[in-house]
Amino acid sequence: MKFVFEAELQHQVAAIDAVIDLFAGQEERQSLFTVAPRQVAGELEYNEKLLGYANRCDLLDEQVLENLHIVQNRHALPASPELAVAAKGKRDAGGDFKMDFTVEMETGTGKTYVYLRSIFELNRRYGFTKFVIVVPSVAIREGVKKTIEQTRDHFRQIYDGVPFESFVYDSGDLSRIIDFASSSSIRVMIATVQSLGSKAAVFQQAREQTRDIPGVEWVKSTRPIIIVDEPQSVDANPNGAGRQIMRAMEPLATIRYSATHVAKFHPVYRLDAFDAHDRGLVKSIEVDGARIQDADNSPYVKLLEVEVKKGQLPRARVEIAKQMKGGVSRQSVWVSDNDMLEETSGGRGIYAGYRIGIIQKMRGAGSMQLVVPGDGVKTLDVGDSWGDVDAASLSRAMVRQTIEHHFKKELRNRPLGIKTLSLFFVEAVADYRGYDEDGAAQPGPLATIFEEEYAKLAALDEFQSLFADVPADASRAHDGYFSQDKKGRFTEPALNAAGELSNQKSRDDAERTFDLIMKDKERLLDEAEPLRFLFSHSALREGWDNPNVFQICSLREMASETRRRQSIGRGLRLCVDQTGQRRRDEGLNVLTVVAQESYAEFAKGLQSEMEQALNVKLGIVTADLFAGLTYALPEGGTAVVSVQESKAVFQGLTEAGLIDDKGHALPELRTALAQNAVPLPADLPEPAAKLVRDMLHRLARKVPVSDARAKGQVKLNLAVLEGHDFKALWDRISRKTTYRLDFDDAALVARCAQALADMPRPGEARVTFELAEMLIGREGVTPEKRSTSNPQRLAAARLDVPDLLGELQNRTELPRKVLADILVQSGRLEDASVNPSAFVDAVTAIIQAGKRLMMTNGIVYKPLDEWWAQDLFSAEDDIPTDRLVPVAHAPLDHIVTDSNIEAALAKALDISGAIKVFAKLPSGFKITTPLGTYNPDWAIVRKHDDREDVYLVSESKGDLNTLREAEKAQIACGKAHFAALEVPFVTATNLDGILALA
Repeated sequence: MKFVFEAELQHQVAAIDAVIDLFAGQEERQSLFTVAPRQVAGELEYNEKLLGYANRCDLLDEQVLENLHIVQNRHALPASPELAVAAKGKRDAGGDFKMDFTVEMETGTGKTYVYLRSIFELNRRYGFTKFVIVVPSVAIREGVKKTIEQTRDHFRQIYDGVPFESFVYDSGDLSRIIDFASSSSIRVMIATVQSLGSKAAVFQQAREQTRDIPGVEWVKSTRPIIIVDEPQSVDANPNGAGRQIMRAMEPLATIRYSATHVAKFHPVYRLDAFDAHDRGLVKSIEVDGARIQDADNSPYVKLLEVEVKKGQLPRARVEIAKQMKGGVSRQSVWVSDNDMLEETSGGRGIYAGYRIGIIQKMRGAGSMQLVVPGDGVKTLDVGDSWGDVDAASLSRAMVRQTIEHHFKKELRNRPLGIKTLSLFFVEAVADYRGYDEDGAAQPGPLATIFEEEYAKLAALDEFQSLFADVPADASRAHDGYFSQDKKGRFTEPALNAAGELSNQKSRDDAERTFDLIMKDKERLLDEAEPLRFLFSHSALREGWDNPNVFQICSLREMASETRRRQSIGRGLRLCVDQTGQRRRDEGLNVLTVVAQESYAEFAKGLQSEMEQALNVKLGIVTADLFAGLTYALPEGGTAVVSVQESKAVFQGLTEAGLIDDKGHALPELRTALAQNAVPLPADLPEPAAKLVRDMLHRLARKVPVSDARAKGQVKLNLAVLEGHDFKALWDRISRKTTYRLDFDDAALVARCAQALADMPRPGEARVTFELAEMLIGREGVTPEKRSTSNPQRLAAARLDVPDLLGELQNRTELPRKVLADILVQSGRLEDASVNPSAFVDAVTAIIQAGKRLMMTNGIVYKPLDEWWAQDLFSAEDDIPTDRLVPVAHAPLDHIVTDSNIEAALAKALDISGAIKVFAKLPSGFKITTPLGTYNPDWAIVRKHDDREDVYLVSESKGDLNTLREAEKAQIACGKAHFAALEVPFVTATNLDGILALA
């Protein structure tokens, strides 16, 4: 199988032309120089002297700047004010950068092809022959080398077989540098920045092989054009070794290619992540996120971050299983040294004795000690957890989910001649492969899990057609791609804080590995090759990808590092079939990411990483937001929205009040879009206007319906407040009461024990995968949920059952004897060992429900000689206007509503001829109940022919039949309270209900 390269892909041709046109006006020519040690040149024989060939550019700075402006305008990029620039906006020790240009291309869109073809074009147009490709790692170097091999025939056809030679810089073979300088045809040197720029680099030393002239001097004499691949990892530091060695080569020009530039110098082309996704140039992304349930039966603690501020003690943000009002849920909380987690968790007994130890930021992102009763002190680094579900159990579920996705994609892809690959990212080599004392390879736990789950899924009827010709063989379906030592054993690379290989042994091991991976690239795509599942880790973070990776499963923590975008980059390329042709079939190119976190958390984290990497703020309108949007012209071809057009759109939106001063879309934008009334420049072509409106629609989707900026004021309506009708109403309803309960323990025990006996078995820990498509645009990363998997059982950490009676007593406030009677009579005590947390939650809910029923049935209220003051009604400022309903027959001139139903009822009460006065009772009007305080909604005076009656509407919801048990109990208490005051009490949700019951 051989890759087929397309010569006329619009986005690639545009990127190539952007670089070529920078030198418009340059004649085709080279410079000659004598290659020999200067101090002895006159003593050498003629045949010992060599002629060197160098790039030559005769353009003046003014001409280059004019060319640059033409290119930037063509691609709707901000114009550089002058040619001399400095990285990050400040001039460093190396002076100004004139001929430094950046090309931004999203991962998977072919940037390596683009800069290799640009070399040929620069040679054809201007005669340039000397190029140096500088890369940050062995992985990328080998990727470039492989792409050159793959494209050799392709470029030979396009450029009529022009002579072209490339080589990887090797400090052990410096003779290639002399050939580089002396050849008159295209020469390309590929080198890692470490091999050129380290303190001990041979490249900067005079050696016999290079005629006692440092290699850097030979290269400098050629005035090379330097191409930097992933410059953010090569020369982001203005005074680092990478920047210094590139200056020392005195290049004619430096062109940097990346998806995430740190220093952008002169931008000449941009194809960012949003453009690539919008134009279908990369795979779309869906995330199958893990949602873990009923796994909080252990003292779970996860360290999320460590914060150290000057003058303050260190503190840590941890995630724990905390007791909340609705049950136990995982919450993040801040803790300090010596904090007791039982208190922090809301009194959960499973945390008894767990204490926070020393918190420090001495180890990377930080660490925290956790004092575990009976098990000593555990040190957690950021991202580590204690007491979570069994890691192997969760990994098994994720592996199974990935294999299932893979088989389903393979059923679709194989008839199309497309091989399906899946990639697993693991935390450590030992998770996949181990070695015994004799050095013999042994499967690691993940390899064993994979083969077991593969065999089970392969046996299902729905996947039998995949194995009709070749029986399923799990052992041949997977392999590992890790660094290898000289004996071929997988090794764990030594990485520095930046995630780079930190010593020569690790670099040597990696070089052997990546050579193997690159040589296997076509074999991996051959349908006859059984290998389909690849296991690797951070060593594949860049420089390696395969177009037919359709699944990526991250069996490592992603939330604590910026790994989401990095990981999905390995599978973004559009797939190829068995003939090497790129396939763009509708719905075919979808990358499925199986993640440990929920799809919502993944989307949030991915957006944060994209904002950081691209130095943008998503979801806001800026002056250049629309610049560069590509649209089709009616007569054929394409055009882009210019910088000036984008600024005009931005100005129109601002002047129309559709965005705020920070660029956030306002509710008025939603209205204007619905009415097709968004002010766009009159001369903006309709295809461009449609693109702008589409983007604004996506931005407006996230805008709240209400306008939170608009604030209003609520004033006293003294005519009502001081009137006879309202005073009479207040006199009757404002008296306070006290209550007593009348029920016996035996009845409560019997009721609760029966309910407990009938309850379902507490759920065991399980994981459900929720699949969502990631919609990626400048309005942000928006997940759209599509499906939910069947739950899979997880093994959770098994601990002793906590003090059930103590835990239940804290939650229910019932005596231990009553609780013990309920548990014993229920016959369900054994279930406590299955999932103690879920069991306690369920028992608590049942007992609380029983208490509510018994209390409300037996509650008796008695009036007190205390009253609520009428000054509970007071003026208010800064109330959102969408919550205000103006009224004339209430003690305040506006009703502050909490729902549309309340708003409708307030309007109806105010205009009804049957209602004399009414009031929405203030929040301070609280009736005491055994279940907390209760604040009824309305007090109303209704007209009658011969009397006036007072009514209270207890709820203003759409359906009183769907109230929760606690709400029903509180309403019952409210009814008993007003019965003691001889005030009628009704429950209704609209005016008709009030009038009918009154």
